[in-house]
Amino acid sequence: MTDGAHGVTASQIKNLIWWTVNFLVLMLLLYRLLKRPIVNFFINRQEGLKREYEELLQKKREAEAKYLELQEKVKNLKSEAEQIYQNYVEQGMKERDRIIEEARKQAERLREQAQLYIAQEMEKAKEMLRVELADEAVKLAEEMLKKRVSPEDQRLLFKDFVENIKGRMVN
Repeated sequence: MTDGAHGVTASQIKNLIWWTVNFLVLMLLLYRLLKRPIVNFFINRQEGLKREYEELLQKKREAEAKYLELQEKVKNLKSEAEQIYQNYVEQGMKERDRIIEEARKQAERLREQAQLYIAQEMEKAKEMLRVELADEAVKLAEEMLKKRVSPEDQRLLFKDFVENIKGRMVN
């Protein structure tokens, strides 16, 4: 074997061993120095991830509960809206009935007032008719008396009238 051959020389092997030992020592030192911080880092990282995962699960449960609660409220709102609608319909019907009843009573009062007014007007008309009839009867009687009463009858009537008045004045 010649020096120019491609083989591995003893100095290369020595360097390789030296580098390997140095690397192993460095690894051992790094392992000893960094083992605890690296392990702690990964443990802390794992615990942090677990905490975040638990928090996310808790938030998910809360969100689901809130969602179910809101769904229930929406269902309740629908039934409440229907109930409110029914109440308004019932109130509207009651109000309609009340207005109709009030209008009926008002119409009855107006009818009674009209009947009373008609009765009063009838009484006035009857009274006016009586007065007019009496006036006409007096006029007719006067005319009949004027035609039938003679001057002698008038003198007798006058005499009776005067005596009647004297009798009243004495008493």
